[in-house]
Amino acid sequence: MSKKNLIKNIASLSVVQIANYVLPLISIPVISRVIGPDKFGVINYAVAFIAYFNILITYGFDLTATRKVAQDPENIALRNKVFSEVFQAKTLLFIISCLIFTICLNFVPPLKVEARVAIFSFLFCIGTLFTQNWLFLAMQDIPKVALFDFMSKLLFTVAVLLVVQHKEDYVWQPLITSLIQIVVAITSFTWAIKRYKLKMRWVGLDNIFALLKSESVVFFSFILINLYTTTNVIVLGLFQTPENVGYYTGGQKLIIVAYSVISLPLSHALFPYIGRAFAESREHGLLLVQKIIPLVFVLTGTLALGMFIFGPWALRLFYGPEFEPSVFVFQLLVFAPMFIAMGSIFGVQIMLNLKMDKLFFRITLTAAAISICVNFLLVKQFGYVGTALNWLITEIFIATTMYIFLRKAGLNPINLKWFHPRSFKEQLDPLLARFKGRKLFLSKE
Repeated sequence: MSKKNLIKNIASLSVVQIANYVLPLISIPVISRVIGPDKFGVINYAVAFIAYFNILITYGFDLTATRKVAQDPENIALRNKVFSEVFQAKTLLFIISCLIFTICLNFVPPLKVEARVAIFSFLFCIGTLFTQNWLFLAMQDIPKVALFDFMSKLLFTVAVLLVVQHKEDYVWQPLITSLIQIVVAITSFTWAIKRYKLKMRWVGLDNIFALLKSESVVFFSFILINLYTTTNVIVLGLFQTPENVGYYTGGQKLIIVAYSVISLPLSHALFPYIGRAFAESREHGLLLVQKIIPLVFVLTGTLALGMFIFGPWALRLFYGPEFEPSVFVFQLLVFAPMFIAMGSIFGVQIMLNLKMDKLFFRITLTAAAISICVNFLLVKQFGYVGTALNWLITEIFIATTMYIFLRKAGLNPINLKWFHPRSFKEQLDPLLARFKGRKLFLSKE
């Protein structure tokens, strides 16, 4: 894939993330004042809990299936095989999720008290079942999906503003979110079948279980990542009031927006790009990573500084005076996206592309175990501030540990040569030429 296509895909994925997070934030200045911190916390607790089921259904296929198809995207037989295996495996995982959720609904107090919010939030999993992001990533056919998703989220924002008029209307927000996701997912699923001429074939339970077993390391790694991110909210909700959950998630949400608009598109677009470079040779892949890291570091660092300065003003504008405690949470977390981005490059872009899945798993397992233990202590001592502090410390630990183990394996992902201003110019010139409409040229290797 050329740099021209890479830039195009990063831009398209950024549009997707803006649609997913920034457009809904347009409604927050109105909704947060209507429902208040307590109901805001109720909704975000349910969303955090349902995230476990979304991860179970996705099962890391956005990386593992992408990796398979991206190596030979024109192979129709391979494409059909992976498509059939992934969808049927996700269907089985969705059925299992329904059973587990039914049990949780009766035994987890916060879910039982707000059953309608929990059920409406769980409907989102139907959309997850039909979402085939891995296929679009592998085929590098992202721009059309970006535009479609943008329009859908625009409709979501309008619908929420029209429906949520009173405090008791908070229950309809997760329902609208889920219904929009279902419509988008089924439509894109149908479009993908026609676009790529896909044919669904029954692969058999034996093959499904074999697939789940072979991809289990990556899946459990993502579960562990969720343990030190989403579980923070779950633990906070068990020991603190819904208002405190609202204060934490109020600050956290804007941080997630920043990560989703900048770091996540880079990660998704770069994974197949860097994967092909590593497929050519280990040296070529490592060189590409060394050239990309300075750009990501400066981009996320500048973003963090800007958020630290202007973020409190934006947060007060979004949420109103009732969410004033969220400001300190936000300022604690502004540098988290930078460490997440670095950890993603070290772990996802290098370790997974080099099939170092077990090392990736061990590091995330260690981080998750430490994070959970520390989180219980910090939440009891400092409440929602402790939750924020725990997340930041965990991300720093992960990025640092992954870098150390890569160096021990003889891989140096950071070369200070590429931090030189002249090297920056070599990498940025193609970007500037692209956005000015001139012919895109490749920087020298």
